[in-house]
Amino acid sequence: MTTRADVTRLSAAQRRLVTLAQTELTGYFATLDLTRPEAVRDALLEIVPLLVREHGDLASVAAAEWYEQMRPGVGFNARVAPAAAADLVQGSTRALAGGLFTDDPASVLGGLAGAVQRHITYSGRTTIALNSMRDPLRPRFGRVPTGAQTCAWCAMLASRGFVYATAQTAGEIADHFHDDCDCQIVSLFDADASHIEGYDPDQLFDRYEQARAAADSSDPKAIAAAMRRMFPDEFTDGVHEHDA
Repeated sequence: MTTRADVTRLSAAQRRLVTLAQTELTGYFATLDLTRPEAVRDALLEIVPLLVREHGDLASVAAAEWYEQMRPGVGFNARVAPAAAADLVQGSTRALAGGLFTDDPASVLGGLAGAVQRHITYSGRTTIALNSMRDPLRPRFGRVPTGAQTCAWCAMLASRGFVYATAQTAGEIADHFHDDCDCQIVSLFDADASHIEGYDPDQLFDRYEQARAAADSSDPKAIAAAMRRMFPDEFTDGVHEHDA
């Protein structure tokens, strides 16, 4: 049975690789002449995809090893998912590089660090999903928050529980992560153990249903906004009345 300690171990391995990449990015950024924004942008368009590919590949390996350790039985060799596509990484980098042409070009580094985290952890997450789909045991997989609290958007998506099983749903789950998101994709090998300590999809789904009724909408953004206001102490981005 997958435990909270197992999820924490997976998350920690991914986080270490992200930290290494962000440290390298910070060191490289410090060498750039920010008075030449075009040159800095071009340099970042080259270096950021390289950092993501290098550490994303390692994140995939770490996730594949974790999957093999968690899977019951023997004889299954987990595959690694490819790193995030270079054009997607360049797209994120180019959008953030617009800040180089402002009065605060140094602020671009923070955005890049967040994008690097998202792209690298994509590799580990999709590796878990990929192997879940090709595994003869056919485990379902779900989105599991790993922090003490998570944001309303992640809680809403995590409320679905361990329901993902196909390429279509894998694509759906992979496309809904934000920068600095600590959620992990986790496979469920024991159908009788759908709850992991600290993760109760039934409770999250109850919050989702209440917020959907209050919002009187099926728009995910409207529902997440309602969740923030209805249960402000339960989410990292909860909105109290005096904050609104």
